[in-house]
Amino acid sequence: MKYLNLTFLVFMITFFSACSSKQPLNLNEINSISLNKNIVVAGIPQTYQYPISVGIGVGGMVSHHVGIGINTFFTPEFSNNEDLRLQDTYYKNNILLSNMIENEFKFQMKNDEVFKNKFTPFGSDYTIYLYVPKYSLENATFSSKVQIKMIIELKVIDKNNNIIYQDKKDNILFSDNYIYNESEIFYSKDALIKASNLAIRQIVARLILDMKKN
Repeated sequence: MKYLNLTFLVFMITFFSACSSKQPLNLNEINSISLNKNIVVAGIPQTYQYPISVGIGVGGMVSHHVGIGINTFFTPEFSNNEDLRLQDTYYKNNILLSNMIENEFKFQMKNDEVFKNKFTPFGSDYTIYLYVPKYSLENATFSSKVQIKMIIELKVIDKNNNIIYQDKKDNILFSDNYIYNESEIFYSKDALIKASNLAIRQIVARLILDMKKN
């Protein structure tokens, strides 16, 4: 029994020593990193659920002392017409959000003081994967202006396909960001590109900033 206890103690000391010796990866200290060009942009869903559940109650009296109540809760669904129209506008103008994101990400990485000498086109130790789960039109509160609202998810993968870092950011909209009305976004290719680039530029900057903090 003493031998088993001693063996177990040695194992636990060795295990915790090994765990404590591992240091989290600092992205500022890596040798090389690249961007996977297969940036996936999710399609717009046909409907969306309003974030409020509605309750409908039906009650009746069986007798003076016994009551029966039936409550039903449901979350209303609405057609996603505006965002679907935005998606169609990208298609009609032959604009690929994936290409715009790729170009902006490469530009900022190549001009970043920390990553410009680490960012390579291929053959790197770590690879960045980007994914866009959602984009939509955001309406200004006190005007008819709109702006593109977007989310970009980032993952850094090592050569063993392990996720060593991940993050998700959206663009923070200020009043100055609302520079076009809805019709300009839908009918002007130039306005659509500028509004999209404004959103992408800010999100990419936020992602790279947090990578440097890691």
